[in-house]
Formats: sequence, structure tokens, C-alpha cells
Amino acid sequence: MSNLYDYYKDLLRWEGQKDRQLVNQWPQDLRDAVVEAFVDAVLKSSIKGSVCPIKPNSTNQSIGNQVEKYTITKLKSAILGFSISDCSGAGYPDKMLIWQPTKQKNTLRSESNEWVESKRC
Repeated sequence: MSNLYDYYKDLLRWEGQKDRQLVNQWPQDLRDAVVEAFVDAVLKSSIKGSVCPIKPNSTNQSIGNQVEKYTITKLKSAILGFSISDCSGAGYPDKMLIWQPTKQKNTLRSESNEWVESKRC
């Protein structure tokens, strides 16, 4: 066992399970649809350059959570061909991206990784 994949296969065999792939690339048509949907949603939602309200005295984590909520709320109302829903339970991923044509569910992780002093999203 020289890598994680081999370890995983050995573990499945030991447990009497069939090999199955846990991680794989998304199909090209799904990747293209995601890119197109998010580009359009950003344009339609007017999120770029909008002001994201932040509660006074917020911690950095709280600010990130507020920016995520603001952003996802705007994108949810503008995205076509997909829906964004919450995942249950604690931790990541927070959201699920569902491709409407096939009802395929994919994890969605959104992050605020830069805070601009003017508080613009």
C-alpha cells in the first residue's frame, strides 16, 4: 500500500465491499453549466460592488458568515439551472449545489477570503 487510493481499496476489500470511487472530476458539461450559471447569477444579482451590511463589533468569523449569507442569498435568487440549499449538520460543507436537469447534488463551499475595508462585497 503506497498511497491513499490503495489503502482505501484494501480497506474496502477487507470489509467485503466493492471498489468505488470517492472523488472524481465533474463531467465537462456540469463544469461548463456551473461556470455559466454563476457568471450569470453574479451579473443578474448585482452583487459585485454592492454593500454588504455588517453588524458592529463583529469578529472576523462573524464577518465571514455574514458575507457568505449575504452573497448566497443574492446568488440563490439569481442562479438558473441550479439550486443552492443548506447541508445538515455541523462543519463543512455548508451548502449543496443541485443541478436541476439531473437533480445531481454536489457539495458547495463558499468562503470570504478577503475583507475590503470599505465593506464592499
